[in-house]
Amino acid sequence: MQRCLECAKKEPDRPCVECQYFVQLSPLRRVPSPPVQVLLEDEHGRQYPARILVLNTTEFGLETEAPVPGRYVIRLQENLWVEVAGVPFKGKNNVHVFDILCVHRKQGTARRLSREEYQLLAGSAGELIQEISRHLPEHLQDLVREKLLAEVEKSELINALRVGKVMKYEGGRFRYLSGQADLDLPMEEAEKLMRQAIRQAEHRREVIISADGQKVFDLHGVPFDHRSGGLLAFDITEVIEKERKMHQQEMQAYREAIAAVTGGRLYLVNSGEMEKVISEGTELARGEVRQNHDIPEARRAMREALPVLDSRRQHAIALCLTEALANALKHAGGGCWQARQSGDTVRIIVQDRGPGIKTSELARATLMRHYSTKNSLGCGFTLMLYYADHLYLNTGPSGTALALDFGIKTGQDQ
Repeated sequence: MQRCLECAKKEPDRPCVECQYFVQLSPLRRVPSPPVQVLLEDEHGRQYPARILVLNTTEFGLETEAPVPGRYVIRLQENLWVEVAGVPFKGKNNVHVFDILCVHRKQGTARRLSREEYQLLAGSAGELIQEISRHLPEHLQDLVREKLLAEVEKSELINALRVGKVMKYEGGRFRYLSGQADLDLPMEEAEKLMRQAIRQAEHRREVIISADGQKVFDLHGVPFDHRSGGLLAFDITEVIEKERKMHQQEMQAYREAIAAVTGGRLYLVNSGEMEKVISEGTELARGEVRQNHDIPEARRAMREALPVLDSRRQHAIALCLTEALANALKHAGGGCWQARQSGDTVRIIVQDRGPGIKTSELARATLMRHYSTKNSLGCGFTLMLYYADHLYLNTGPSGTALALDFGIKTGQDQ
């Protein structure tokens, strides 16, 4: 007991697997590479991820946050699970020895791992296949080894990703096969996906967000026959987060470049900033456009709502509203508009639920005269940029919002 306490103080960074005292040296002491990932489950059903760093047939050296001492169950396969108990005086930090109390198998129980179970955890895939195929007729050994090694290669590729989980679905039940055992999947959604894949006899894919919104899973359902199939699941939360950060950085670069090129008159804003822009001031008028003949009606309604303005300014506002609504009709099948006033500024806002402008097209769509693609704002955007004092643009897969500011002088000021 004293040995581990002294080691924790004197050599806190020394790995326990290098210590002969920690899971004692013997011909059966093995250090699996990479460490085997398992789950410890206590009597209340609480689960703790763990990694088997070293083992023999009667002990595991585990890295885990599970409280020690304590008794836990480790499920290795559907019909194979092991009861273990932590040994508090052997190990340091989050690494401890866990004694194997009982091994439960379909055929009965035992006090230690069998040779096959031990090799399943400690041996390399090649060694395990050699052992399994050793008992086959000689003329079948090479063929079976070749096929098993091919399957293991696929499994190792999946494991290398460290975010995948492979399960078999049959008769309404899932069975864990390989990959990340502690991946907490939305099983209700996974079962729906598997039913669809089996019913339609084709691969199905769904990207699912967990109920708490903290995780994003990429699920693939592959049918085997009319009642079974395989589920491949990936936790893509980190990938999505990295893509989001990269997109934010890219948008920030566009914002700064476009603001500089337009002398600070065009702002690319995010959805939160656009909500604030839209809510400012007092509403003068609003409407929707679904067909071309709705545009003249929108111009008329806006003119009646505006204060008395210089005719050239009024014409410029009407022209920009027309261009913005034409774009909404062309690229999104319509949209809504409103006119607001805040002090000496009239703000025209047009929103649609179209596909938005691709990031790669943003600079050309907003700055290049006469540039137009299916997803751009068209050549009218440069015209709006010419007449409006300031423009605010938010665009994405859920739609585009455009706000145009015009400084005004009312009839009383003239």
